[in-house]
Amino acid sequence: GNERWGSLRLVPVMDLVNHEESGGKFLELSGEERLKKGDILDTTEDDSGTFIVRSMRHGRKKPLRKGQELLANYNVPNYSPLDWFLNLGFVPPERSTSWTKIDAALPPIHSSRDSHSHHQHNLAGSYGGGGGGGTITSFENL
Repeated sequence: GNERWGSLRLVPVMDLVNHEESGGKFLELSGEERLKKGDILDTTEDDSGTFIVRSMRHGRKKPLRKGQELLANYNVPNYSPLDWFLNLGFVPPERSTSWTKIDAALPPIHSSRDSHSHHQHNLAGSYGGGGGGGTITSFENL
């Protein structure tokens, strides 16, 4: 992002472009791009903040034929798999192998069939609710 437009934006149509590791990147124009400098087009200050997606595969232009899908590399290099999942709703295959196991913060809840040594408590009775017959195990040595 930049000062003029900020670092966060909602760009609804961009959600239609799916992720592909070999695809081109989302480009945000600064308004200072020039063909002479090797940029893909000449821009002005009014173009600043505009996003561009080009059809590319492995760094080379790949013209789309009618009916082909436009793909882009979402290019979020410092995202963990959890960041990908929470922010983008999926974990790409190239990031799925770097999961870190986190132990559960709460002890497991055992059903009344697991052990007779645990005291069972009716949720409806303890919370004043009606109807339901759900139970929760209370743990004595916590």
